[in-house]
Amino acid sequence: MAGTGAPAAAPAGFFPSIALIRAIAALLVAWDHLFNVWPQRNGIELHAVGFVERWVLAPLALMQHGGAFAVALFFMVSGFIIVAVGVRESGRTFAIRRALRIYPPLWVSCILLLVAFPLAIAATGSADLLNYEIAKVIAKDDPWPSIALALSLANYLVGTPAVNGVAWTLVIEVLFYVCVLALLPLLRARPRVAIGVAFGALGVLHMVAKSHWVVFLLAVNGTYVTFLFLGTLVYLRHAQRIGNAFFATMTALFWGLFILGVERHVAQPPWTVTDYGVSYALAWLVFVALLLVDRHLRVGPVLGFYSRISYSFYLNHGGLGFVALALLVPSFGYPLAVAITLVLVTAVSALSYRFVELPAQRLARRLTARRGAPGTASDAG
Repeated sequence: MAGTGAPAAAPAGFFPSIALIRAIAALLVAWDHLFNVWPQRNGIELHAVGFVERWVLAPLALMQHGGAFAVALFFMVSGFIIVAVGVRESGRTFAIRRALRIYPPLWVSCILLLVAFPLAIAATGSADLLNYEIAKVIAKDDPWPSIALALSLANYLVGTPAVNGVAWTLVIEVLFYVCVLALLPLLRARPRVAIGVAFGALGVLHMVAKSHWVVFLLAVNGTYVTFLFLGTLVYLRHAQRIGNAFFATMTALFWGLFILGVERHVAQPPWTVTDYGVSYALAWLVFVALLLVDRHLRVGPVLGFYSRISYSFYLNHGGLGFVALALLVPSFGYPLAVAITLVLVTAVSALSYRFVELPAQRLARRLTARRGAPGTASDAG
């Protein structure tokens, strides 16, 4: 049913399904980068990895060794949770809590990489490490403007190199936050109008994408923002804010706009529109299916742990993982080195969660305690 106003039953608490999805997605991106991308770039083959690729990922037609599927799961989580939390917060509270959720762990991860990468390059002379964008930043005569842009995520909107390569998804998250912030009054009172406005604005962005290169970069990121709104539609239906007909219609329209954006602005060889479509559609299906059985799910201690540290793990697994592999593989061989790397990345991520994420969230709650209703800042991201 298409109600208006904030529903009494709207969810904002703990979802076992979402905790499970976060843990699985975090581990899948590590699988992609540490067990596939790095070994392939360095001429290493592991039979167990090939077995999974041939008999699991290839039959499902998942691109990037399941990495794109994992990213799409993260996007679905954000599209759902951010609006579930945001409709209970003032605009000021929403902005402060989202900023302190995203940026402090990002900054720490970038600082770690800016220290670790030059040391690893000097120690190993690895040509592979020189191929990452952070190496371009470090090699500049004056790297600080590029570092500042990377720390703000504005580098993805002006085309300068990244410090943390996985941060491309974060600028999409931030753009989505900006959209939600602008739409908060409508999302609370007239959610169908809010969704219509979002669809119209994103559609116009695609139409004018070729007008300027900055607009084009915004449209590239806007393509993924379109997908996040599919998660928002799932939340609005789950919370009984919209009816089945509106949900089905707008899901089809946003999906069509997403695929159009992928075709026009995103897909590059060897990946095709079909590759993106399969991975992202499966992520939508898995998210909805797990949400439907949410009350029956239990999250064990290991997956619960990786769910809690999933953001820091996502930020640190790639760059630090590549550095660790470059340092360890020559001495220990790849199988043992990747095991040590996973332990190291998990430890760094757990420390980041304990000493960066949690204090930032507590600060956000203190700064907004008097002006915003209590929310689930730890779940928002």
